[in-house]
Amino acid sequence: MQSIDVSAVLRQAVRGYYADLVTRATGRAVREEIERAIAAGEPVACARMDFSGVRTIDFSCADEIVAKLVRERVRVLVLRGVSAGHLQALEQVLEGHGLAVVWEREDGTLEAIGPRESGARLLEELVALELAWRTPAGALALRPA
Repeated sequence: MQSIDVSAVLRQAVRGYYADLVTRATGRAVREEIERAIAAGEPVACARMDFSGVRTIDFSCADEIVAKLVRERVRVLVLRGVSAGHLQALEQVLEGHGLAVVWEREDGTLEAIGPRESGARLLEELVALELAWRTPAGALALRPA
């Protein structure tokens, strides 16, 4: 699974120190850096994006980065380090496009963000790819690397 530190990509894509993903132009610059990092633009089965160092993501950046990557480059996108503020923008954008991603919560369990049916398919795909397993409590979690 390809891992992407969004905060590091943001610092690389935009000169200076930024912890906020705001404006479509910033989102485009970050997405283009991510696309270069993931197999030279080839589609990827599964990638994990870490938002831990990102304070804010607005709707335009959520659309430009997450929605476009899911539509065009990555079959299953797992997000970690997602805050309640991030969720607001991500949920609205994903629902609007009929797309889903997987959220890796702080406790390691997985939850889908986006339309219910699309999310359920993504979670099952992670199990089929043997990247996730059912915990004894019945939740899904990523397999240790």
